[in-house]
Amino acid sequence: MSYGFVRLYRRDWSPEQVRRRVDSLAAAGMVLSHPRTGRITAISGAWETIGEQVEMDRDGLLAAMAGLGEEGFTFQYWMTDDEDADVICTLRQAGDGVVVEDYGLDGFGGPVYRKGQDTVIRRLLAEFRATGPTAVGLVVDRWGPSQETDLDDIVIGGPTPVTITPELMVLRPEVAHRHPELRNLVPFGDFLARDTDGILALVPD
Repeated sequence: MSYGFVRLYRRDWSPEQVRRRVDSLAAAGMVLSHPRTGRITAISGAWETIGEQVEMDRDGLLAAMAGLGEEGFTFQYWMTDDEDADVICTLRQAGDGVVVEDYGLDGFGGPVYRKGQDTVIRRLLAEFRATGPTAVGLVVDRWGPSQETDLDDIVIGGPTPVTITPELMVLRPEVAHRHPELRNLVPFGDFLARDTDGILALVPD
């Protein structure tokens, strides 16, 4: 079992950008509707029903994605090539106009965890590149030990030190240079990356 995650940080989160993200992921095989049942589901954050599926229609889900409040919003993507595989996504605000798309890698475990995780990571790396100038940063943590670190503050440019390094951190150059603890940085488009696991090799050509 993996408790890892991929976090994509971006600006300009609007209804149009929400639709573009959903449509782009759908083209890559991550869809809102369950491949067999067609159900679209959010995940309840209410205390009485926390963690339970809440059925929604597409328009309602897209509106909830675009209209983020302080609580954030959690829902499910489904993999078209495996109807039992889902990716939990939580959208939330990180401050300074930045929105975090937090994609869970839970369930992509076992002896072939890398193959399962990589099917998700590969798609999200492509999404990061497609985000263009509104992209702020990206983090991939296969097992989740860095989740107790204030990664939001680090990616946005705050003073929090990187004490636990995820397998991949993609930061703006001016942010990366504030962290001498991050060594062996490599270019990744307009960003600098610390890649300890060869994850950037998954980026489509």
